[in-house]
Amino acid sequence: MAHKLAHDRQEALKILIEEHGAVVVSDVAREWGVSEMTIRRDLKALQDQGVLARVHGGAVAGGALRFRARIAQQQPEKRGATLKLMPFLPHSGAVYLDGSTTIYHLGDQLAKRGGLLVATNNVDTFVRISAYPGIEAVLLGGALNRDTDNLVGPMARRTLSGLSFDAAFFSAYAIHPRSGACEPSPEDAEIKQMVCERSASVFLAMNQGKLGERAAATWNSDPATSTLATELDPDDSRLDPYRELFSQIV
Repeated sequence: MAHKLAHDRQEALKILIEEHGAVVVSDVAREWGVSEMTIRRDLKALQDQGVLARVHGGAVAGGALRFRARIAQQQPEKRGATLKLMPFLPHSGAVYLDGSTTIYHLGDQLAKRGGLLVATNNVDTFVRISAYPGIEAVLLGGALNRDTDNLVGPMARRTLSGLSFDAAFFSAYAIHPRSGACEPSPEDAEIKQMVCERSASVFLAMNQGKLGERAAATWNSDPATSTLATELDPDDSRLDPYRELFSQIV
């Protein structure tokens, strides 16, 4: 690696951070046989591109790179839940996709449909769905929540006030039988709550590791129009505490 050009080292650093979520300058420099100053310069260049954030002694994934790293986590569980929601994706009308990496996996199905308006508050999701023919992609405006990479705040609420949806697809940071769906960020929970109130049907995809957990901010949908999907069998007893929160569990 010592003889590699800066561009090649930076591409290799991107791969490392995407796979591990972070890198340590001293470790990379020792393994690649280059100076720590060289690695710091490479990380500075990548930070200027917005793909990582430098921290003491190294760097962590940021922006689109962080989103891709999150997509790679728990893929079997995420796909198990989203596969069950694919039959509910309409062929026409207006749909909302939240900015979660779980719901991101629904994107491939949109390529098979036309005549849909699809709104989201996540830039990475918007870029993906806007590439599909026949899809009218809408990105909510707003301020960027750098912890979740979602757009939130007054501008996002203003955009939503002019929209309604035939179906909305979400995941959540956690779900609890008494609290309902939870997020660490009140701003994210606020947007999800507003979308629920403007949607004819709500679909929530969760992996079992999030069951029974809590976070600071809560949001909920009407049980009569809500569906929960997990990778578990719908009759699994671990889902019993949630049956009153949803009209069906798949």
